[in-house]
This record gives sequence, structure tokens and C-alpha cells, in this order.
Amino acid sequence: MVRRERRRRGDCQGAGANGMSFIYNAGTDGIYNESDEFMAGQIAYSAAGVIPSGWLECNGAAISRATYGTLFASIGTNYGAGDGATTFNLPDLRGEFLRGADRGRGVDAGRAIGSAQGDAIRNISGALAGEYAATFADGGSGALAPASSYGYTVAGPTSAQDRGFGVSLDASRQVPTAAENRPRNVALVPVIKYS
Repeated sequence: MVRRERRRRGDCQGAGANGMSFIYNAGTDGIYNESDEFMAGQIAYSAAGVIPSGWLECNGAAISRATYGTLFASIGTNYGAGDGATTFNLPDLRGEFLRGADRGRGVDAGRAIGSAQGDAIRNISGALAGEYAATFADGGSGALAPASSYGYTVAGPTSAQDRGFGVSLDASRQVPTAAENRPRNVALVPVIKYS
């Protein structure tokens, strides 16, 4: 564990020979270390792809309420009640993006801590109207526009207004597309502190 000296309110403090502050924490060897910055229930990411000591992978597993009592006291059944008696569920953050809880801001109101939200995009709409003559008379609006004409006529008068027209919508012509909505991202392993 990488150790570093730092002054923290509420701890016993002193001064070393080099003028650096040092602190003593009950239950430790007297030197502040970075693991003390984390509390049970705190989420972090492992860039190495391994699970560090004192942490669990956020994989939705059902774990013991007794064995992981400190974590259970912190997050309860926000992410699942397990068997309802002896276990509870870890958050399952595999393949997920995190979103800050609204907490009264009004951007994403009504969300409970730990609640999941499906993917969505803002609506794309459009309309076409008018008759096709030499040009499409009234054009289109929103995401729709005339694409091409076909040189056939319907029964009756054989004017240009009787020709058919095609409409095309393909977002991949302008933006990258996939089977999901996502921002640019980097994959890391989400972990949760359990003690």
C-alpha cells in the first residue's frame, strides 16, 4: 500500500523532523494511508482489471449480510434483497454508465438511489406534404426530406405531378451508429469497498 503523510481533521497530529505533518489513526499502524480515504459502499474503478484487497467487484452478486455487515449497513437492499434474509446484492455495474442522483435538481427527478434506467434518445420526427412536380412542392420538415422520384404515372392525366417520390432516413450517413446509445468511453472494472 502506498503511504503518504497528510493532515486530516479529527486525527491526532504531529510534526516530523522534515516539517511534514503526520497523523495517527486508531486501528492502523499510525501512518495515514490511501485506503483510509474510502468508506464502505464507495465505488471506484480498477484500471488493472483485478479486484484489490478490501473491495468487491460490482457484479450484482448476492453476498452474506453477516460476512459483509459493514457494507450491508451502508447500502442495504438498494441493489437487491438477495434471498430476503441472509444475503443482499451488490450493484451490478458491468457494462453500465453511472449517473449522478438528481437529489432535487429537477433534471432526472423521481429516481431512487440504485435505480436503473433504460436507454433512450430524444424523439426524431418529421413530415412530408405536397405533390411532386418538377420539384417537391412543399418540401419536408424535421428529419424527413424527398430523396428521389420514380418515372411512373398513375391512371389519368400524365403530368409530372403524377410521378412517385421516395423518402429516406438513415442516421449513419451523418453520425456513428450501433445497436445501443453510448458516449465515447473506456472499459474499467467497477469495485465497491466493503469495510
